[in-house]
Amino acid sequence: MLALQKILLVATSLALALVFFVVVILRYGFEGDLFAYEEWVLMMAFWLYFIGGAQGSFDNTHIKADFMAAMVSGARRRWLLANVTLALELFVLVVMCWWAAEMVLEDVAEYPGWPRTVAWKIPFVVPRFGIFLGFLLMGIYTAIHLYVSVRRGPVETREA
Repeated sequence: MLALQKILLVATSLALALVFFVVVILRYGFEGDLFAYEEWVLMMAFWLYFIGGAQGSFDNTHIKADFMAAMVSGARRRWLLANVTLALELFVLVVMCWWAAEMVLEDVAEYPGWPRTVAWKIPFVVPRFGIFLGFLLMGIYTAIHLYVSVRRGPVETREA
């Protein structure tokens, strides 16, 4: 799954860069335009954003506001704070995943008349499934981090 995530992240990043390069060349070099490119660029951007969020969650490199950890003394207290934070994060991700699943299921229920983009007729379920998958993976990875942290227990660290 991680290899597939990384391939998807690299492929969408390269595709978006290429599309924007072509758009600039067409617009300023040939005074033309790429027909309705915004529709499929938006789809790729949703997938890139949410799968990137899942990758950040796996690597535990996503942006955090963990200034509280610097203010808390003692390994046990920092461990407890980290686990409470992970539990709250997991709760929020479960709720977000639930809502994203409802959003995807609403679209699927409307088949064959599901909502589509105006020009290319791309079903809205395409980016919405990326949102759901991203939240699902973020939740799984957060649950794993929480499980590992609880099993490992507080770890004493030396300060330099």
